[in-house]
Amino acid sequence: MDMRSIYITNGTGIFILLMLLYVSRTKILRDTHEDRIYSAMVFGVMLGCIMEAFSYAIDGQVFTGSRILNYVANTYLYTANLLLPFGVLAYIDLGLYDNPKRIWRHYKPQIIIGAIMISLNVVNYFVPIIYYISDQNMYERRPLSYVYYFVILYYLVTAFLLTKRYERENGKISFFRIALFVVPILVGAGLQFAFYGLSVAWLASALGLVGLFMMQQNELAYVDVLVGTYNRQYLSSVISAWISRKDTFAGAMVDIDSFKRINDTFGHSQGDAALKTLANILKESRIEGEWVFRYAGDEFIVLKRTSSADGLDAYLNNVTANLDEHNRSDQPYQLAISYGTSFFDEGDVDAFIKEMDDGMYEMKRMHHAEEAL
Repeated sequence: MDMRSIYITNGTGIFILLMLLYVSRTKILRDTHEDRIYSAMVFGVMLGCIMEAFSYAIDGQVFTGSRILNYVANTYLYTANLLLPFGVLAYIDLGLYDNPKRIWRHYKPQIIIGAIMISLNVVNYFVPIIYYISDQNMYERRPLSYVYYFVILYYLVTAFLLTKRYERENGKISFFRIALFVVPILVGAGLQFAFYGLSVAWLASALGLVGLFMMQQNELAYVDVLVGTYNRQYLSSVISAWISRKDTFAGAMVDIDSFKRINDTFGHSQGDAALKTLANILKESRIEGEWVFRYAGDEFIVLKRTSSADGLDAYLNNVTANLDEHNRSDQPYQLAISYGTSFFDEGDVDAFIKEMDDGMYEMKRMHHAEEAL
């Protein structure tokens, strides 16, 4: 094997990831489930590049502890080879559904299979069923090692099918391109599977994370930085796409009652907190296919492709129930909302939005009248 090419390949991967850490430091400093997974993948792949080069460097070298070090390096590589594609799957699911509870609920088979393969990796130290390291510290694949590649493929195919199902149910997301980071990982793993001794998988994974970063940057143009929902710009894009496909859809405009009073009484930081709370409630109340956008100020719009004018009724009931639950907790103020709904099958978008707006202000007037009694 050409050690120089292995060092160059994995060194290039480390350099790419260091540059990625530098340019994405703001993203990594955020405290979301997605970003924690992203950070773990970046550091995990960087360590993978180091361990890959290290395992090749000591292969066949006999010194005190060399065989144990070779086992340690390969144990990490086989384990990380499973965790990375599962991390990609979890990252995509969180990006699409923003619901950590879905991971265990929807991916039990993937989690169980991964746990079994990782356990076998540990067992391999005592019974060499995946790979063997001889007394001369020489690494040798065993047939079971190829199962790992099929599990990686299984995870990536699951991620691909997840995105296709989401697009089928909710429409295409303009900035989301799964191929940007799945294809490099798939190609790298495939080449390393086909050509024993080739070391490109971790460099390919680093390139996949670069693709992921590019997608994140595209996402920033469509996401409201304060509340984490889609923004008004993306609202226009989604509506235009649905109309061009002749989809019918329901909409609801939601805002916070007496929002100015919250700002004036408790300060703008509490006003921002109220916006974030409502945004979280709107997202957590989703049943299937609801899209949440920040429209302006404290106003949000929720859209859902449906053939029925009451297509958002169940969702709005969820919002009301979750809001009531929030208000039962210890809060400095009660959070109340008003909303108006509309249905689009044909006609003018401005009229569709105006109908939601009018309905919302009618409910707001009713709430003010009730408070005055």
